[in-house]
Amino acid sequence: MSPEALDEFLRDLPAIGTLVKSHPYREIWRFEFQGKPFYLKFYPRDERWFKRLYRGSFALREFTNLQALQRAKIPAPRAVAQLSGFVLNNRKGDAVILEGIEPAEQLDCYINEKVLAGEALADHRPLAKMIIEIVQKLGQAKLGHADLHLGNFLKQGERLFLLDGYAVRSGGMKLDHILTLGHSVSRFATRTDMLRGWRTFTDAPLPRKSAVRRRQWRKFLESCVGVNKYFGRLIAGEWSGRFYRYNKFPRRWAPISRTTIELADWQSEWPRLLKRIQADQFEILKRSASGDVLAGEIVLGGRPVSVVIKRSRHRKWYRYFNEIGRGSRAARAWKKAWSLVVRDVPTAWPLLMMERRVLGYTVDNIIVFERVRGTQLSDLDLDALAPVARQNLMRRLGRTLRLLESRGLKQYDSKFTNWIIMDDPRLGPVPVIIDVDGIRTITPPLWPIDRLLRSMREHPQYRPEDSRELCLGYAPYSRLTRERLADEEVFTDEE
Repeated sequence: MSPEALDEFLRDLPAIGTLVKSHPYREIWRFEFQGKPFYLKFYPRDERWFKRLYRGSFALREFTNLQALQRAKIPAPRAVAQLSGFVLNNRKGDAVILEGIEPAEQLDCYINEKVLAGEALADHRPLAKMIIEIVQKLGQAKLGHADLHLGNFLKQGERLFLLDGYAVRSGGMKLDHILTLGHSVSRFATRTDMLRGWRTFTDAPLPRKSAVRRRQWRKFLESCVGVNKYFGRLIAGEWSGRFYRYNKFPRRWAPISRTTIELADWQSEWPRLLKRIQADQFEILKRSASGDVLAGEIVLGGRPVSVVIKRSRHRKWYRYFNEIGRGSRAARAWKKAWSLVVRDVPTAWPLLMMERRVLGYTVDNIIVFERVRGTQLSDLDLDALAPVARQNLMRRLGRTLRLLESRGLKQYDSKFTNWIIMDDPRLGPVPVIIDVDGIRTITPPLWPIDRLLRSMREHPQYRPEDSRELCLGYAPYSRLTRERLADEEVFTDEE
């Protein structure tokens, strides 16, 4: 590659290249030169933040870091050139050019597509082994990686490459680096994978809590009340609120998560939705002094979407006072629902939250969820299920509660009317939490598993075996479970 020829070629990069990713601090462009693919990472010299964070040229740092990865025999893109004072779209900055690794795809997208399709990851073990080997080589070369997540691994056939040389650091792997990777893989990795990776670096016990995980969850929950590429803000007359826009990793249990919703969609649909609510034109699922639960169809992006609408009221006079500082019931449900989504706990997908305020106080509020297609657990015909499907359902209910609690949340009201059983054609019955009002971060007086077990005894087709399977799903090795399994009566009122 001749430097003169490349310099002449890059003068018109916006016309010949493709913008792959754009952030305020960096842009990534793809282009082809002499029949070969290349990527250019451009770091603009923006004075608003550059003076605060400047510790040398970012492009030069990435160039030298990628060379260090090559010397350590860690698979990574090969750096071709570093350009100082590069001008792109009338902005001056620095750039680094990398050889393209094609065809390839980011590892997180590859795995999520398999999960979304309900397919088993056939190469799960080799991928886990390669990730551990790359991280181990980083540590042996006295290098670290401050942004170590699955999106920074590139899969090409049976090989993995480590991306983003900018985040490479000297001084070896730090605890935060390992915990960042652990948080990223937690949706897909088994506990064995986690332990094997952890023990590569230390014999200390695997931490039960991760500061990195809590930080990432908090960061996401802050974004769900802001305006960004994932969420938007809607203002319509006296009403204002937030709506879901886009999700990078759709969930199988929420079809709407695969759809991108724009502001224009809600600007046209919200007036019709509000008018239909006021005219009582939706199906009434529940109506009480505390509010209404309605169901129906709306149109988003030109396609019909089945939704559940909750409009809460104040049943007690003191609710007017204890909501001060806490936010309305819809606003709290919005954050609780997203706190479940970010923890990968199946729940009804929140679409829109709107409030009407008078002098800053919320006097009316509405929240819209995607309707979960399935049957309420209280109405489910358990006897119609095959024995294996019934056993899997009960164990999944227990595992869902255990997952929720292992990630710092509790379900105060886990009774069987607050679950929808979705019949997945590939995975079988999947329990989905539909009422997030009872989600708390503190331990309830009655543990969620006990609340669910007591309500299940009211099911007309309840069997003692159902309680045993729930316990085995929730805590298969606990002393309490062993004691309960030894009792043929399983649960009596005295318990």
